[in-house]
Amino acid sequence: MPISLKQVFGVCGLIASLSIGDQIWAQDLESEVIRSEQASFTVDTVGDGFEIPWSMTFVSADTALVGEREAGRLSLLSVSSGHKISIAGLPDMLRNNERSSGLFDVKIHPDFLTNGWVYLAYGVGSETSNGLGVSRCQLVEASLDRCEKLYESGGKIDGKWHFGGRLVLSDGYMFISTGDGYDFSALAQDLSSPVGKILRLYDDGRIPEDNPYVGQTGKLPEIWSYGVRNPQGMALNHRTGEVWHNEHGPQGGDEVNISRAGVNYGWPIITYGEEYGGGPIGDGITHQDGMAQPTYYWVPSIAPSGMTFYSGDKFPGWQTSVFVGALAKTHINRLVIEENRILHEERLLVDKGWRVRFIEQGPDGYLYFGVDDGMIMRLVPAE
Repeated sequence: MPISLKQVFGVCGLIASLSIGDQIWAQDLESEVIRSEQASFTVDTVGDGFEIPWSMTFVSADTALVGEREAGRLSLLSVSSGHKISIAGLPDMLRNNERSSGLFDVKIHPDFLTNGWVYLAYGVGSETSNGLGVSRCQLVEASLDRCEKLYESGGKIDGKWHFGGRLVLSDGYMFISTGDGYDFSALAQDLSSPVGKILRLYDDGRIPEDNPYVGQTGKLPEIWSYGVRNPQGMALNHRTGEVWHNEHGPQGGDEVNISRAGVNYGWPIITYGEEYGGGPIGDGITHQDGMAQPTYYWVPSIAPSGMTFYSGDKFPGWQTSVFVGALAKTHINRLVIEENRILHEERLLVDKGWRVRFIEQGPDGYLYFGVDDGMIMRLVPAE
């Protein structure tokens, strides 16, 4: 049966009730005040000891689920005590460090407190024949129950990297990002393959009748848009109701795009990047008829990761911003939006050297983020 309110807050209460001696972290109440363009803030550590924390979603005001990629682990983390509890019952998945495979994203259903659904995106298959799977399970205390596989990519590939694996749930739909598998970039233009795409399903796994390629021979009906390389960030713009995604370019050419029905984002035919070590990709072109220009792009690369639109009240100056983690440039990227145009960029925490894997807004209006060093942190307004 679905998780109940008592179960949600019972587990959270168990975590929060642990003594100070059991805490695995200590908030730095005297942290440095960082003064950015539109806000002054401090950075608090709320959890530690994770192995590449890839995703985070809140199940209550105090408690979040945190996913670790290669380890394929899921934990409940109290952001007030720092204690974590391992979650049992995850679906079978491909966990492989060399393949950059494991648990990619975790999201809760918008009606989670009623139905208890937790959605997971993860690697499936074998080392030589792999792809992406998505399941939903019900969270019951510290375990996942009644798991249902909603999606598994067909046409498995011998991919090492670029699985994608981000999820957005909104208005009864589920959006899924898939990468190009690194060595299979041509498939991003192939509408018979799920590789290098943004997919759209109903949140129970059914295919919407108004998807752009439903009923067309040789084209997968779950495809929403295509021609993407390695989309490691995807988020809902709460102001417009549209889904945005970012993607890694090769050497240069990282992009932010608005995920719209039937749009071809051009990879690998057009790109602002180049081959690793230099030299053009394909014909070395950045424009072609029928292929969309990016909403925003970076040269050189920042290696964008998880993203979130800010809608809280703790940072009024950030109300029109979308935040993106950066791996290569080790910072948090703030992009200022006006009418679907990105007008300005600010880079936060550039001196810390943190490879930022995700960034999420908490129920408290603070911004939480995870780094490859295994820490979960948050931005808190300075007094």
